[in-house]
Amino acid sequence: MANCKKYTKAACGHLFKHYERAKDENGEYLKFGNQEIDTSKSHLNYNLAAHEQPDRQGDFVKQRCSEVKMQNRADVNVMCSWVITAPKQLREDETEQFFKEAYKFLSERYGKDNIISAHVHMDETVPHIHFAFVPVVRDKKKDILKVSAKEAINKRELQTFHKDLSAYMEKVFGRDVGVENEATKKGNRTIEELKRGTAIEKMEEITHKTEEMTKKSEELAQVIQEANKKINALKKEEKNLDKQIKELDNTFKDKQLTMKKIENIKPIKGWFGLKNVTMDDVESLKSMAMIPLQDKKILNTARQEIERLKIENAEQKKQIPTMLDKIEQNKELSRLIDNNNKLTAENNRLAARYENLVGAVRQLPAEEIELINKIINAAEAPAGRKRSHNADIE
Repeated sequence: MANCKKYTKAACGHLFKHYERAKDENGEYLKFGNQEIDTSKSHLNYNLAAHEQPDRQGDFVKQRCSEVKMQNRADVNVMCSWVITAPKQLREDETEQFFKEAYKFLSERYGKDNIISAHVHMDETVPHIHFAFVPVVRDKKKDILKVSAKEAINKRELQTFHKDLSAYMEKVFGRDVGVENEATKKGNRTIEELKRGTAIEKMEEITHKTEEMTKKSEELAQVIQEANKKINALKKEEKNLDKQIKELDNTFKDKQLTMKKIENIKPIKGWFGLKNVTMDDVESLKSMAMIPLQDKKILNTARQEIERLKIENAEQKKQIPTMLDKIEQNKELSRLIDNNNKLTAENNRLAARYENLVGAVRQLPAEEIELINKIINAAEAPAGRKRSHNADIE
């Protein structure tokens, strides 16, 4: 419903021309931002401060600033301008009275000696008043007057302005005319505060998604941990099986060597007994002869056990690819965690960049800041709707 902006000397000239409905070299009315001007109604515009100050706005600002203390810097805001639109609940025949009362309210609040102009524009989409003034305040420590837009329009002023204006208008009209609305009940918020609120909402959304991702990652990590335990158990069991197989193979090799040695014994029968037979050969033959039938059964059982173990080992190996899939899932988890860390780092980088941009924007001339705000508002406003004047840039 109302918003206040601050301007340096460099921005004032263009604004004064806009307030006065000056024309450019092509004979077109000067616009500020994206205003739609109906030139057929421009003759209905008027300046409520004309009796206080003639339309020499630039001269007045220069004169008033010379009368009080002001820092000699180009970035000093020498003018503040409240834009107050006519409430929707106001009747058409009450519009003029509303602006006159708004002028009285603002004059008392910021001082008649500081009024630059109070142009009422009836030729735009919604009738409104531009109340421009030099932000002169009293320095309590030095007991002198000084120019300070920061002190004149501070956070408290923005928070209480609509409430005070609403109470004033209610006394005048005997009813609530709709000065306060959902956008202004908590006081004017600056563009920076509005943007910061949006950024915080996005950060909270990212944080929520990150928490969900972390929870899923932890669950997957637990599954992978169990899978790794099973893989390690399988590897250990496979190693034991391989060891048993090697031991059995060695046993068969020993038996085969003994049999081969016995087969190589070729005795020759002579007059005095067998020839080519040593005592070792005789002992080997005795050992083989003493092997009971049960030992042969054990050997056969051992062979069957080897075959069983080989089959079981093969089955265990078949399960390893499934476990390897779990390992791939673990790699995917690591990738997700890396992406999450990158998103967090990017979020922090964007937040830092945002703060740097805000700082850089604050150094721009007020005219350029106003143009940036208009571009942002036009980009963010829903199609077919106008954004309400409820933002102020510090």
